[in-house]
Amino acid sequence: MAVIPMQKVRLMVHEHDVDAALDVVQRAGALEFRETKLENAAAADLSFPHAALLPRVQHAIQWLAPYAPEVGLWKTLREGSLTSLTEADVAKQLKDTDVVSSVVDDLEKLQVEFAEVTEKSEELQAKHDLLVEWSALPIKLSELSTKRTQTFLIKGHQATDAHTIEAELLTALSESGLSAVVTVVSVQTAALTVANDEVSINEAKKLIESVDGEVVSLPIGTETADIEVVAVAEQLAAVKSELALLHDQAEHFAITHYKKLQIASEILSWQRDRFAVTASAVATKYSVVFDGWLKAESRPTIEASFKEKGLAAVIAEAPLEEGEEPPVDVVNSKFVQPFEAVTRLYGMPGYKDLDPTAYLAGFFFLYFGLCLTDVGYGLALVIASSFILLFCKVKAATRSFAKLLLYIGFATVLVGALFGGYFGIAVDQLPAPLQAMQKFDPIGNPLPVFYLALSLGVFQVMVGMILKIYSDARNGQLMSGVLDQGPWLFTFGVGILYVLTAIGWVDVVSVDVIGKLGYLGAALIVLSSGRNGNGIVGKIISAAAGLYAGVGYFSDVLSYSRLLALGLATSALAFAVNLIASMLIDVPYIGFILSAIILFVGHMFTLAINTLGAFVHSARLQFVEFFGKFIAGTGKDFSPLARSEDYVTINDD
Repeated sequence: MAVIPMQKVRLMVHEHDVDAALDVVQRAGALEFRETKLENAAAADLSFPHAALLPRVQHAIQWLAPYAPEVGLWKTLREGSLTSLTEADVAKQLKDTDVVSSVVDDLEKLQVEFAEVTEKSEELQAKHDLLVEWSALPIKLSELSTKRTQTFLIKGHQATDAHTIEAELLTALSESGLSAVVTVVSVQTAALTVANDEVSINEAKKLIESVDGEVVSLPIGTETADIEVVAVAEQLAAVKSELALLHDQAEHFAITHYKKLQIASEILSWQRDRFAVTASAVATKYSVVFDGWLKAESRPTIEASFKEKGLAAVIAEAPLEEGEEPPVDVVNSKFVQPFEAVTRLYGMPGYKDLDPTAYLAGFFFLYFGLCLTDVGYGLALVIASSFILLFCKVKAATRSFAKLLLYIGFATVLVGALFGGYFGIAVDQLPAPLQAMQKFDPIGNPLPVFYLALSLGVFQVMVGMILKIYSDARNGQLMSGVLDQGPWLFTFGVGILYVLTAIGWVDVVSVDVIGKLGYLGAALIVLSSGRNGNGIVGKIISAAAGLYAGVGYFSDVLSYSRLLALGLATSALAFAVNLIASMLIDVPYIGFILSAIILFVGHMFTLAINTLGAFVHSARLQFVEFFGKFIAGTGKDFSPLARSEDYVTINDD
């Protein structure tokens, strides 16, 4: 439940131990590297030894992906998509890069052959299609151009049954006076034979252009198109057989090597990332020096690993530069950790701020339930998230989000029971025990829900003020925090006392006394705010601005009315789905089926859209109305050197 303490450190490693030392750091995932500044030191000159191999492996994976064996969704969910390895397997893989290179060499040869045969197949297919189109041409291909005649093969793209290309050519010929023979092939195609002299050929070209025709060139051949197409078809069949054989080889290659190449790519990527950080390092005669930010809690573990492996590597604290702020990461208990997803959407708090995750968890839990307010939808979230947690092997981030869905699903069930929400079914149609559980009717009597929403807003705003005092106290500014927030807390307390007295819930003091206490609160706000101004005018302006902040607080509290609006939206949409389904159920023969479809699709849509709305608006109340009360700024997210896990996960027990 806190921002993790960071140390600015300098890591000094003997040049022969750089990769091994960075491997230890990478496993820990606790050190973010920065630009190293050291006088009289040159830039580190270290290069990734497999810079040429890794891109080839990645390209091989991409090329093999369509041929990889398909894994069923259920199997993927149950067993996960990652390959489990040990550190010994990783070390062995790095030693066996020659084997990987040999596999990639073989695959690249297959790729080249595949590309050549594919290109040949496409050429033959295009030739075959063209010959089929002109198969009715009675002229041999070798006779299209002779010493005496020149035959143009013409295709009219605009020709139709009513206006064939033959008719257009004959009309144009009659107008031009050109001596030519037209041979019809189809509605859109015809042959125009003219004398093989320059004048006739030029006239023919003009004539073809006038009818918007395209001159087509057929492949070189000796026989007519219908005979030539047979030979081309045989060649095409042979090439397709060859292509099918290569396809089988690619599938076999994928079955044998696809997973292995993925593993190699992952492990080589880890090593590439290790060498990438050396770009920000400097080198002395025998060592390489790195600067960065280290999680303080991880330092003993890393140093112990250096010692265990016999590495010449030392970690020392580095001096902070003026105004330098550490990056920020947070740690929370197992229950609160899933709510970090909400915090990270906003951005990390400042390094000296409080981690808001633990404080927002309860509010987000409750607000989500108030926005969704339906037992059925809550149970759907609980069942879906429980299925993922119990039966699916997923990545840590997905598992954490599933836990969050489980929590807020339970919240929706609890609030839904109090609000009488059960898939939009009218409360009077529910069993008596369920009716007895209802305490709020957001549609029939929305005012109590409105008051509840505003009360929660007041409470959370006051919690934000208290947290601001606590945060200032941690940073040695307790008095400033008390003077800034104390008067407002007092004024809010007076306002609460006034409301409770007005409705008769308490009778501690009279309303007149409460009014005087309100004036006292305003005076305290003016005095505490005015202290920050310079000079009399500055203090007056600061005091007025401090008092005007009350408008902002009023606006913040009013924002919580969205809890009522979203709860009403869920109930209204669910009711509308049920109403539409009930109108269709009396349709003969298919009414029941239509109603079932409407109910399923409608409630799934309502669940999806309202779950999204509940999440977004519950998070917005944290970001805008809550965080701003005690978080001074947004910190830079901690980005350590760490292992990505796209294909591989390490299990060393």
